[in-house]
Amino acid sequence: MSLDPADLADELRLDVISYDYTPRYNVPPGSFVPIVVERLDDSGQLTRRLETASWGLVPGWAKDTKIGFKAFNARSETVLEKPMFRQSIKRRRCALPIPGYYEWETTEAGKQPWMMSAAGADPLFMAGLFEFWKQPDHSWLVSTTILTMEAAGHLQDVHHRMPVFLERGAVDGWIDPAVPSADVPPLLESTLEQVDPASVTRHKVGKSVGNVRNDGPELTAPVA
Repeated sequence: MSLDPADLADELRLDVISYDYTPRYNVPPGSFVPIVVERLDDSGQLTRRLETASWGLVPGWAKDTKIGFKAFNARSETVLEKPMFRQSIKRRRCALPIPGYYEWETTEAGKQPWMMSAAGADPLFMAGLFEFWKQPDHSWLVSTTILTMEAAGHLQDVHHRMPVFLERGAVDGWIDPAVPSADVPPLLESTLEQVDPASVTRHKVGKSVGNVRNDGPELTAPVA
């Protein structure tokens, strides 16, 4: 699901919004999603930006973008060592703001989709990484991946993995590009320790969400 940047501008103290918002209710990997980053502008000033990124990380050394289809998630247990992620975890961390996401439960009767959404008034923030890849026309593709961890609390009843959620107060530290490389492992550890599954609520939704061509608010409606 997508989130209106106007709802984030003041809360996140955004300096620049370059994300072109269109309401969406079914956002598969490969789609363009909003990410919150801190980067230096042309004058050398650090700015907080809401950027558009392709969901599926494409490192700068990749030969093409196909690699991104396998890199829409990054396991927190191995992200510090994997060649795909070990540079971006040190230098290019981001937060993905969303109102909710879908997860699939495997049951004896087949797969059942669930809508996971924020339990409170604030959106969910997921810990992510981002990268830049120079396209054939010499423009830059911004791409992203979502960190995951072993599911906990009520979320493990649906799936064995879950996103690494960021409390609002943890967003600033996570996206800070000035964190020294040596401090990244403890930053990751403390971020994982703060994840609270109780900040997420869930309800069953219809299986039509499994077709990426379907999009509309009816996809989020609860079903028995």
